[in-house]
Amino acid sequence: MADLKKTLGPVQFFSLGFGSIVGVGWIVYMGLWFNQAGPVGTMLAFLIGGLLMALIGLCYAELGSMYPVAGGEAVYGYRAFGQLASFAVGWAMVLMMTAVVPYVSISLAWLLDVLVPGIGGPVLYRWRGQPIQALGLAITLAWTMWLGVLNYRGIQGAARFQDWLTYGKVLISVLFIGAAVFGGSMANLQPMFQHGADGSVVGGMLAVLATTPWFFGGFNMIPQMFEERAEGTSSRILGLVVVFSILAAAAYYAIAALSVGAVAPWQQIVKADLPAVAAFRTAFASGWMARVILVVGLCGVVTVGNAASIGATRLLFALGRARMLPPGFTELHPVYGSPVKAIWFVIGFGLLGAFLGKGGIAPIVNVGSAAACLAYFFSSLAVWRLRAVEAGHARPYRLPFAVVISPVAALGSLFLFWTALRQHWVDAGGRLPLEWVVIMVWAVLGGVLWSRARAARAVLAPGEQRKIVLGEL
Repeated sequence: MADLKKTLGPVQFFSLGFGSIVGVGWIVYMGLWFNQAGPVGTMLAFLIGGLLMALIGLCYAELGSMYPVAGGEAVYGYRAFGQLASFAVGWAMVLMMTAVVPYVSISLAWLLDVLVPGIGGPVLYRWRGQPIQALGLAITLAWTMWLGVLNYRGIQGAARFQDWLTYGKVLISVLFIGAAVFGGSMANLQPMFQHGADGSVVGGMLAVLATTPWFFGGFNMIPQMFEERAEGTSSRILGLVVVFSILAAAAYYAIAALSVGAVAPWQQIVKADLPAVAAFRTAFASGWMARVILVVGLCGVVTVGNAASIGATRLLFALGRARMLPPGFTELHPVYGSPVKAIWFVIGFGLLGAFLGKGGIAPIVNVGSAAACLAYFFSSLAVWRLRAVEAGHARPYRLPFAVVISPVAALGSLFLFWTALRQHWVDAGGRLPLEWVVIMVWAVLGGVLWSRARAARAVLAPGEQRKIVLGEL
């Protein structure tokens, strides 16, 4: 059985988790959130979403400590519900994490175009009303390839790179938060909530809440890489790192929403290209603070893209090792120990997504949110199921009140899944949502790959697949 190298400690796991949750999204999406829910509505939606995700994270903490092997959700689904559930959950998470790659690459080109006006170059074509520019597309494609090269050269270098950027991003963020505290005004937050046509604030908050599974997605990268933990690294500690990453991200998003809303009248800045940047430029009549925000965003692009590509390739590796996907996905580089074909599979889809441009960001987020919720549901329910069928299994981290938290987390996942599908339909205006088409195409691709792996599954000895999935070989 192919094994991954074991070099990661708690600090690297936190930087991979938190760094993949908090990226460029709050800069790119803040204007849309404010238009939907207002600044305080946005803050509350993320705090509610963060609490729901923390419950889900507690379930992951127990499951990850039970099965510290590559595969994450696919492993938990296998043991609790069987092979087909394992593949469905794993394939959904591959979609979510693979979608992150073009999302961050497109965002990078967008930020650079704001930081250096005109860098995008001439317009090649338009999609969904947004221009795709020649140099901007070249930057997107080049960055996607760089993510592949970075992960091709092995986990240790990629994790060290993640450490630098994550903590650098946090330190730089202190500047704009401090500026908002000392230079902002509560009057700029008015109106604190955006009211819908019916006068209610609930619809707008639900629209923001529908995106939170995507914007909190990343904590599950940690259990994906438990197999690569260094000797002596406690599974219990890593379980707690999962939950801490979510809570830290919830606090960051809430503070960011209040900071942007406080420094300038939000109903004016939402008309700008990047409202979070425009807010600080307006408030301080200077470009230097706006550049600080852009630097934070650039750091976020790096950390989120790096962590997502790592997580997606490790999950493909695990599914290939269990012969749910063709075994070619288990091919490791002889020197770096990285899953080569899995990396280029993820990067290949990232390169295709790069051609969507800014108009593709919203559909990418919407698809990723729905896919993530499906995985969260099965993983949360798996805790309850495994307490019954594997009561004697070692649990270095044991979830307190699991009989309550596990089903509540599962119901919370279903609620978030419903909000995601609802928002797809609302955004499509009654037509067939593009997001649903993408999900169906991805399901068909999964079915084709599952069928191609049938011969490889057939030659496994009885019980061998179970031992592979659960790390018992």
